[in-house]
Amino acid sequence: MVREKVLSVDELVNIVAALKRVGVRRVRLTGGEPSVRKDLLTIVARLAKQGLDELSLSSNGELLSELAAPLREAGLSRVNISLDTLDPERFRSITRHGNLERVLAGIERVRAVGFPHTKLNTVALRSFNDHELGKICRFALEHDLTPRFIELMPMGSGVSVDRPSFLSAAEIRDLLTAEFGPILPIHEEQPALPGGGPARYVGLRFGHEVRRVGLIAAVSEPFCDTCNRVRLSASGQLHACLGYDEAIDLAAIVRSETSAPRDCAQAVVTAVQEALLHKRARHGFTHSGCGGPQKHMVSIGG
Repeated sequence: MVREKVLSVDELVNIVAALKRVGVRRVRLTGGEPSVRKDLLTIVARLAKQGLDELSLSSNGELLSELAAPLREAGLSRVNISLDTLDPERFRSITRHGNLERVLAGIERVRAVGFPHTKLNTVALRSFNDHELGKICRFALEHDLTPRFIELMPMGSGVSVDRPSFLSAAEIRDLLTAEFGPILPIHEEQPALPGGGPARYVGLRFGHEVRRVGLIAAVSEPFCDTCNRVRLSASGQLHACLGYDEAIDLAAIVRSETSAPRDCAQAVVTAVQEALLHKRARHGFTHSGCGGPQKHMVSIGG
């Protein structure tokens, strides 16, 4: 991405302030990989002063050994970490030369500095890590992390769901059942998990406890009717839905030289309200349709 297109810290803070006016109370910094921004700590510190209910971050974990403590001190509330395999060679292959040991060290550092409710996100893929899901789940539970298994979403160049690597939530549940025994319900009186979002949680027996495991099944068990999220790209494009390519250019609004700051903030609010009013009833991730959007998950984040 051209550097000039990336939102500055001031622009990002101003947009978040406007989003608060339409009810946004939780913000998560996501990817690509947010830790590659040299001004990440400044962003976190500035946003932490906005009075949000939660400010979290999703990361591949590579730099968390160095960043976990400064992020905590800057005001970050919580961390999600992506981990699709515990096999070093397989990890290196899927991440293009990533270092599993660094990620595991980052996980330990996140625990050591006291981040609560850390989640471990795994995209479940047939013939890649399906045989590891039980092992990954056990690793997460042993390290007081909440495991979440995510269906592969058909994003990037309009690809179709009908691919050999797709593994449905029902199949994921079967694999977990084989490892841990029957899936157990999460009772309504149990408190909601912070940052739970679109994940639907089930219980697995782990030792003498019943522990939560999340499933994000955007394709086979869509949750569009309860979706309350919007996504802001690094270049200031507001996406009301991951399933479609249209977006509203908030960067153009905040960079307008013709508007006073107050008028600019109101223009952002109006644009966001317009996006929410036209949020579609369902996405297009279907098993028999034409596939998903052209945009790639790595460029917009989950």
